[in-house]
Amino acid sequence: MEELSGNQVALGAMAQAITALDAACAQLSAQELPAGQAAYFAWLAERAAATLSRLQIHAADAVQRSGSHQLDTESLDAIADAGAAPTNEQLAALHGTCTLGRSSFKDAADLHSGWLGIAHGAARARLAAAGSLIANVTEAGERTAPDCPQLAAHFANRDVDPRPVIGAARAIRNAEADLPGPQSRAQLEAQAVRLIDLEPASAAKHLSTLIAEQVQAQRPPQALFAEAGLFHRGMKGGLVHYQLKVFPHDAELIESLRAKINNPNTVAGNRAQLNELVHANHASTAPPEREPQACEAPPAPQTAPQQGSSSPVPPAPKEWDDAPSMPDWARTPAAQAPAYQGPEVDPPAPSTTAVPPLESPFEDLSPALRHLTGLLAVLRANRIGGKNPAVGLIAPQVIVHLNYEKMLDGAASFASTENGLPLTAAQARTLMCSAGVYPVVLDGKGQPLDIGRSKRLFPPHMKRALAARDRGCIYPGCKMPASRCEADHVDPWEEGGQTRVDRGALLCPMHHHARHAGLFSLVVAEGKPPAVLLPKFFDPDQQPRRNTYWFSAAEALAA
Repeated sequence: MEELSGNQVALGAMAQAITALDAACAQLSAQELPAGQAAYFAWLAERAAATLSRLQIHAADAVQRSGSHQLDTESLDAIADAGAAPTNEQLAALHGTCTLGRSSFKDAADLHSGWLGIAHGAARARLAAAGSLIANVTEAGERTAPDCPQLAAHFANRDVDPRPVIGAARAIRNAEADLPGPQSRAQLEAQAVRLIDLEPASAAKHLSTLIAEQVQAQRPPQALFAEAGLFHRGMKGGLVHYQLKVFPHDAELIESLRAKINNPNTVAGNRAQLNELVHANHASTAPPEREPQACEAPPAPQTAPQQGSSSPVPPAPKEWDDAPSMPDWARTPAAQAPAYQGPEVDPPAPSTTAVPPLESPFEDLSPALRHLTGLLAVLRANRIGGKNPAVGLIAPQVIVHLNYEKMLDGAASFASTENGLPLTAAQARTLMCSAGVYPVVLDGKGQPLDIGRSKRLFPPHMKRALAARDRGCIYPGCKMPASRCEADHVDPWEEGGQTRVDRGALLCPMHHHARHAGLFSLVVAEGKPPAVLLPKFFDPDQQPRRNTYWFSAAEALAA
């Protein structure tokens, strides 16, 4: 028998790999694994998934360029007979013959869906990805350059996870008809490559924003005004459907309201009050009354009612500065404060063995329903005869971050909202005309941003500065906004650290505790803001990283 070619040997190796993977899965899934072996099992499975993603695109390209959909029935039968355990004779006979008459499949996508059982849309997406990242195939069977040459070079790098590259190519291809030209596409490609390399956790989000900015820049204001509005879509499934299309500077009002409702330390996010509002409008869903439990905190005292008013005045809403960067135990009056000396983390909670913990009365409701309840509360606050004055305290707060140098240079975009929505110059001016502006000086000399060791906890004005710089938790990929983060010292206070903006950083409660537990560290390079240094198993290159999830796409690239 003649010796097998390199292609045949590779195909045989793939068949053996499938058999080996099946055997490994059967063995590992039937055993109780030690923690280290289980973690390695998961790591290998994810590497295999990334390799398979690359294989699928290359296989789609091979099917497209070879015309495999024209194989005759005898050739397809031979492939089916070979299966996942082919003999050398079967491998040698897999050249196949293409029929000149009618074939079983009309094109490559039909072969994928009709024979391999892949959804037709997914099959076409694979073929499109092959055209973007490997090569295009003309109707005459000639190969041409890929649509996304920069991403194609990245895809060819075996050390790069191909999945975000495939996603980026798909996003650019889907927006191709709305992009202004080849130069714009090339710019998006270059930005996508940088984002995937430097900020993979947020690359898809930022690339989507960059594409939207490119498309929006080509549209005249008249077209935007023609599409904006609140649209009634009728009733379906017992619910009335609406569609809302707003400008970015108006969307920030809604995003700010959503952020406040997500934060249980604000009046808008008070779970008990939201629960009351929901059940007040849906009496049939009200939960049965229950006896107060021993571990339940007494209700917060209400402010004395105003003269001539029969309704109590609701408590003033907590500002962002008062929560939650200062733990509850640190807010306790000095006479009752526990003697706790240690890092800036919450001390261990007292034992609750004797008393079962309370179940939150509202956490079973979805975030979407919480957001809807808060929005309706704002609308009800303006109606005549409203009975619940507390809802009037739910007010969005819009914060805009300006790049002063870009603004002076006349850049087209120099501003973004706290939630990362990019603003045009006109939209930024609109917001500044109708809102109070709080100047934040991050590093100006003579500004009261550094208070040394005179205070341990960061005061409000310093936390505003940290929020303007970090936007949220600085741990890469974390989606916790600044309003729910805690201010942490880069240099531990108990080791002589100072309360300074350049030596402070925002961390969510989970990553705050993780940092003090030694799971990662904070580093500060000369002239740079604090960054996260991940463990070596997370980041073999040991590069300081900052989270840019809450940044605009342009800011993420600049950072």
